[in-house]
Amino acid sequence: MTELTAETAKKDDLTRVIVLVYGMLQSGSPFWCYVAVKPSKYQPFMAAQKEGKINLYEFKEWGEIIVSGEGRTPPDEITLKVAEMYQTDPATLFEVADVEKEVERVTEAEKKKLKKN
Repeated sequence: MTELTAETAKKDDLTRVIVLVYGMLQSGSPFWCYVAVKPSKYQPFMAAQKEGKINLYEFKEWGEIIVSGEGRTPPDEITLKVAEMYQTDPATLFEVADVEKEVERVTEAEKKKLKKN
């Protein structure tokens, strides 16, 4: 494994990018789904999502499905719970983020925690 690949794998182990996905069920009803995408898969995920090529039944390659439900938007309490689970400000869940910068910030914070222990 190369150093770059090892670093990428470590970042994928430490962090996730939370994305809110919208779609339509086979019945024609709308749904929403919070997903946790591996940082190394974020750009390909976004491209696949834009092309409509995301299969939520086979999501493991991208990361994990956190929670989903029927309707146009998730209830506020679900958004708050997802933010709590991933230790982030709920207001930032709907902002466009600099993914690389955020992943680097979290990775550095984890390194500092490990040095203290």
